[in-house]
Amino acid sequence: MIATFDIPPIGLWPMRKGFPLFLLTFGLIGPLRAGRAEALQPLDEFLARAPSHAFDTREAALLAQQREAEADVALGRLLPALSARGVYTRNQYEIATPTGPASRALIQPENQLDAIFALDVPIVDLPNYYRHRATRALARAASEQSEASQLDVNRAVCRAYYQHLGAAGLLRSAVQSTDTAESNLKNVSVRRGAGVATELDLERARANVERSKQDVADAQLLVNLSARSLETLSGVTPTPAVATDIPGDDLAEERPLAEWLGRASETPQERALREATAAAAEQNKSANTTLVPTLSGAAQERITNATGFLGKNSTYALSLTLGWRLDYVGLKNSDAQSVARELARVREERAKRGTKDAIFEAHQRVTAGIAKSRAARAQAVAAGRASELASDRYSAGAATQLDVTQAQRDAFLADAGRVQADADLMFARASLRLAAGLHPKGSAEGKGR
Repeated sequence: MIATFDIPPIGLWPMRKGFPLFLLTFGLIGPLRAGRAEALQPLDEFLARAPSHAFDTREAALLAQQREAEADVALGRLLPALSARGVYTRNQYEIATPTGPASRALIQPENQLDAIFALDVPIVDLPNYYRHRATRALARAASEQSEASQLDVNRAVCRAYYQHLGAAGLLRSAVQSTDTAESNLKNVSVRRGAGVATELDLERARANVERSKQDVADAQLLVNLSARSLETLSGVTPTPAVATDIPGDDLAEERPLAEWLGRASETPQERALREATAAAAEQNKSANTTLVPTLSGAAQERITNATGFLGKNSTYALSLTLGWRLDYVGLKNSDAQSVARELARVREERAKRGTKDAIFEAHQRVTAGIAKSRAARAQAVAAGRASELASDRYSAGAATQLDVTQAQRDAFLADAGRVQADADLMFARASLRLAAGLHPKGSAEGKGR
């Protein structure tokens, strides 16, 4: 099965519908083990362990081994076959006839022993010859598909990794937002004690703190769930994450789209489909040659104590067999295999287009992601500055507490949007490389950007 690389954004949270709803799009399960806070391992460590741990890659590797064994079985039908057989027979009567004054021919001894050695040699067998070529092509296709499965697993690992990084960045933003809200609450409490703030201002500040605490709990849940998902995919337990900012992308443009599209025919998915098409063509040849006569040779050696009139214990025989068969099943099987060959060609064409579409989409998402990240960063800076200004104006009596809480909320959402945009961009870059059959950190030439 050849996978396509649709590249939806990571989608940690929907920005316009309230922070807690992002849990619906995260799609992860399980808690993170508690432990000492350390930096998260590099992506390469998770990718290196995934092939020996992920179920899909293990299954694909075993399927490739099975196809290799089936190809060897098909080869065996074209090779000489040696058989040996020993027979003991207890006859009720011994049969012998005189052949001279002091000799006789033993036709049937009472205790008869026979040893038969036979060698069968296929000489001309075109149907089995093409079947062997077909199974060999299927084995190569399975090997390529094993590499394609590894790309799929790498993509899943990258998704979980950047989700985990994004969740850690979101947690940092939520903790920072809570600190700001608590600082504002203290300020309002002081002003309330001095009689320059209303009870409404105090309650709004207190509600803002509690809402921020919910954001922290949701962000911590995301960190825990994403860590569990990453461990399930790679077998590596992520070091317990702390509230740290997501590493910023350098916002560099990718190489031209044409360079990436040029790699479409070199992906494991493409190579696997080509081999599958070749296998279908060989199967068609095998079906078409069922009307061609087959020629085989045989040699047999028989050792027995029933010598008969020959008087020899050991005799051999050589034979050639020419066989030909005409039946309705063979004719219709040829038609079916012709259709199967055309079907394989259509699938190959569809896969080629699908690979190019995946590369095109990933490249476009990177381009759009760069613009979104640049704008999100500017928005986060502006929203943070606006929050500070609102707080200063409130202290000076020129703004309301509603202005402060709204500005703080806008600052948190803007910073969360920045984290999401950066995480989506980094994942889009990895998806572009995987769609082109490269390592997530490779380039169109197989090197870095």
